[in-house]
Amino acid sequence: MSFVPILNANENIQLEVIPKKGIMLHANDLFKIFTGIFILTIAFTVGFTEHIGFLAFGIIILFLMLKAVYNRYNNTNGITYLITNERVLFLKNGNIIKQKEFKNINEINYENSGNDRGYIILGEVEDLFENRGISFEEDICVLDNLTNYKEVSTLLKKLMENKKTAHNTI
Repeated sequence: MSFVPILNANENIQLEVIPKKGIMLHANDLFKIFTGIFILTIAFTVGFTEHIGFLAFGIIILFLMLKAVYNRYNNTNGITYLITNERVLFLKNGNIIKQKEFKNINEINYENSGNDRGYIILGEVEDLFENRGISFEEDICVLDNLTNYKEVSTLLKKLMENKKTAHNTI
């Protein structure tokens, strides 16, 4: 597929990445799963026997958990990550669904799962605990389910280093 029409004038493709389809567990997922099951068990048990408000609360928590799973699956289903010298593009059917420019990235979080697999979060990581509870929100720009983790992480580190060097010389 030709990506030339979506590139800027001085932009060059560094790497095209097609993630493995499916859902990959992230660092905080086991805690979220156990906590979610615990909350749902209490909410539905009390909701069916004592007070209907707990049932509504349980349904809301279940919806938030399922939304997070859907977002995670949707982040790999039919997605192509295109890494250029200026930005990372998230493409679906040849259309840009989101993008992150290197000049707007303050931090990158690398999570290696072993066997050259992992995921990379572009930007700040969503906090596990937000306000007074657990956050079931997903990170916005994640290169998820990578099967060539070492290659992608090495390239991103090099491009971020180039961004810092270019920024210091201007």
